[in-house]
Amino acid sequence: MKPFNHETFFHDTCIFRYLMVLLRPFFTNVLYFSHNRLIMRHYEVTFIVDPVLSGDEVKATAEHIQKDLKHFGATIVHVDETGLRQLAYSINKRSTGVFYCIEFGTEAADWLVKFELNMKRNERLLRYLTVKLDKFGVKYNDDKRSGRIGSRKKTDPAAVETAPPPPPVIAAKKVVVPEEETVSAPEVIDLDA
Repeated sequence: MKPFNHETFFHDTCIFRYLMVLLRPFFTNVLYFSHNRLIMRHYEVTFIVDPVLSGDEVKATAEHIQKDLKHFGATIVHVDETGLRQLAYSINKRSTGVFYCIEFGTEAADWLVKFELNMKRNERLLRYLTVKLDKFGVKYNDDKRSGRIGSRKKTDPAAVETAPPPPPVIAAKKVVVPEEETVSAPEVIDLDA
């Protein structure tokens, strides 16, 4: 006879299945509620502004996109203006563009289709790309902003001065290497002459 196991008995009985069928709507509502309310989704939108525009118009375009994001209920985490850069291929007969990258978080993403439609209709933009960030992307961006990634540590002059002095150098004995005999090259004779 098998020993009594509580786990297999509970899962094998009809009572467990009956309870799961009865309580499933309750658990799914709780899970959906926690998923929609407690977890914030992070996105990153990168766009290229037409370089023919003046500096003020470029900044106004970026501010307009930030206002759209705030209007839809997103919280802007970081705005990165990369600046004027060379394009890999020409877009609308332009070989350069002003790059912007905006990282934002939102609880519901149903408005993203409308936001991307507004981006598509904006004549000042050459291209745009919206990407959903996973937990690794969020951590990478956070580390990059805090300086842990992508920047070299600068040496502090005060730390260099307060460093302990190097250990004393011990004089080594001079080793005498015997000179080798020098052999001269053989004399070249011109046979054609």
